[in-house]
Amino acid sequence: MEITKFNSCGIGKIVHARNKDTKNYFSYNAPYLLLNLKELPIHNKIFSMNKFNIFSISNKNHGFREKDKSILEFSEDMAIKHSINFNSIMFLSIPRIIGYAFNPISFYLYLNDDQKLMAVIYEVKNTHGDQIHYLDINNFNNKKFQKNMYVSPFIEMESHYEISLKTDNKNHFICNIQQFDINNKNIFFASLDIQLKSILNYNLLNFFLKNIFSTFKVILLIHYQAMKLFFKKSKFFSHSKNLNKKVNVK
Repeated sequence: MEITKFNSCGIGKIVHARNKDTKNYFSYNAPYLLLNLKELPIHNKIFSMNKFNIFSISNKNHGFREKDKSILEFSEDMAIKHSINFNSIMFLSIPRIIGYAFNPISFYLYLNDDQKLMAVIYEVKNTHGDQIHYLDINNFNNKKFQKNMYVSPFIEMESHYEISLKTDNKNHFICNIQQFDINNKNIFFASLDIQLKSILNYNLLNFFLKNIFSTFKVILLIHYQAMKLFFKKSKFFSHSKNLNKKVNVK
């Protein structure tokens, strides 16, 4: 599986399909940046690291979530702890747009000299601001991870994910996530599909104009769908603060 090592941007199509007591389906588009962490900062007037700009990425939102510890430091620390050999690290995430972003999932992609994927860290967040990491090494098809963070108030904690990554070319990124309950019944499906293109001044500005309100729409849509499930009387699970911060490694 090969992935481009060049800074890129693209519109990700995100699908959520619930197959539980109350069925529900919705999809939306979200802007993503793919950044080579070893080649930051990129020379672009409307993008910044750790500073306010039209587009930005902040250490406080990712990795260690500390101002003075970079995303690169986090990813290199993880590589040392788990013996990951790599040449470059690509970071795929929804950026802050005019200072705001909500990232349900971000990806740290470890590539070898031939741009082949060696490992991936899935960085998952919920709307309460919690964050957890799942590390997948070598095999990226239906990898099983035990759920260890509250995400939706309408899906129980006692479940697991099966996550797959695939590409049909270096610029096309697809992630599929299936969730199963303790009886191994499929209760939820989500997918992310992005076609990437190199970052240039003119296409990044065009990218901004097309997505200026996208991150606000994402969080509003998530809460709107939650309200629909609430009024349909889907079973509700209270937010658990017992977060297992240990990295789930497979």
